[in-house]
Amino acid sequence: MDLNDLADRISAETGVPRVSRDNLSLGALLGQYEADGAIIVEAGRVFFTDGSVEFFFHPGLAVLRIAEIRKGKNDQMIAAMDLKPGQRVLDCTLGLGNDALVAGYVAGESGQVLGLESSPVVAALVRHGMQTYNRGSRAVQDSMRRIEIKCADHRVVLESLPPDSFDVVYLDPMFSSPLTQSSGINSLRPLADHRPLTPEVTALALRVARKRVVVKDIRCGNRLRELGFSYLTGGKRSPIIFGILLKEI
Repeated sequence: MDLNDLADRISAETGVPRVSRDNLSLGALLGQYEADGAIIVEAGRVFFTDGSVEFFFHPGLAVLRIAEIRKGKNDQMIAAMDLKPGQRVLDCTLGLGNDALVAGYVAGESGQVLGLESSPVVAALVRHGMQTYNRGSRAVQDSMRRIEIKCADHRVVLESLPPDSFDVVYLDPMFSSPLTQSSGINSLRPLADHRPLTPEVTALALRVARKRVVVKDIRCGNRLRELGFSYLTGGKRSPIIFGILLKEI
């Protein structure tokens, strides 16, 4: 796609006005428009920056996780979802899209993964990345192309969906403090939805789920127990755990 067309599309998706940089430094550009950040569209690269961090799409550990799954190894998130080919997953907190990508690989061509992202900037950049990333295996690239991304507040979407719309509803709220020094996660923080998960949202998620709701948390956190999750699972040495709410039939 021509850079001008791409810039126009990103501008339309995010609501961020398109301007010419005119060889200005980033600091001068932000100062001229009194902006907190900018989306930079360059040949082969589209990213957001606020002058201190850069956010752009990258599959991260999803590539390694898919490679391990292809070898027959267990993935803790997939196990928590009990995900099978052909099933439908609603990822309410898309972020970088890494978990959605792994779920999309397992769900396969006959399944569906819909990712919801409240930030127009994150949604647009991850959508562009998923559609254009051309490294790694064909299986990874095909999985990326199948992911559907919608810029929306997950609570509004959950309220609008009929019961049992998706086999699995997944939530990965932003941790209050970084688990690692991952540059990808840290660059997402300025754009992320920091609202805490509430009992009302988990109830809405359970209504929409046909099988189960899965929520990611850090092992040392109390969020899942406070929300009434009694079934927690995760690797023995992993700092991550998953809470599971099963749908009563």
